[in-house]
Amino acid sequence: METKKIFIASSSEMRKERLEIIDLLVDLNDEYEDSGIKFESVVWEFMDSSMRETRKEDDYLREMVKCQICIVMFWRTLGEYTVEEFEVAIKEMQANKEIKAVYLLFKEPDNEISFELSQYKAVCKTTYQNITYYFDSVTKLRSLITNLITSFDTLTR
Repeated sequence: METKKIFIASSSEMRKERLEIIDLLVDLNDEYEDSGIKFESVVWEFMDSSMRETRKEDDYLREMVKCQICIVMFWRTLGEYTVEEFEVAIKEMQANKEIKAVYLLFKEPDNEISFELSQYKAVCKTTYQNITYYFDSVTKLRSLITNLITSFDTLTR
């Protein structure tokens, strides 16, 4: 069985969306059961965050770079580490390392987003337009992730 690890990066305000993606991956595993492919979510909430000599984010990044797909989500704020995770994932993908796909998702409506996120979003729309996506409901998020994951799967067989 081939396992495709998917790192889900976002701030704590997107907990519901992260859990929804985890649930979706379980559903996709049922759907792909006979294909020899299994999807595994990697989410910071479920990683060991016990005392370390380095910051816990460094542990998360070490796990992230072992994944094939990285999904990065923003809503109203940048998140304490989400931008760093995105930048590391992009560099890893561009260096043709383990990460083969990075998807940048923005939850809308964005009428209450922070000024910093507003500026970052504007840059991403231009710089990363080919990997930037938008959603406004959990239903649309599930559909979007399903399309991205199955497209990725088709391209990498």
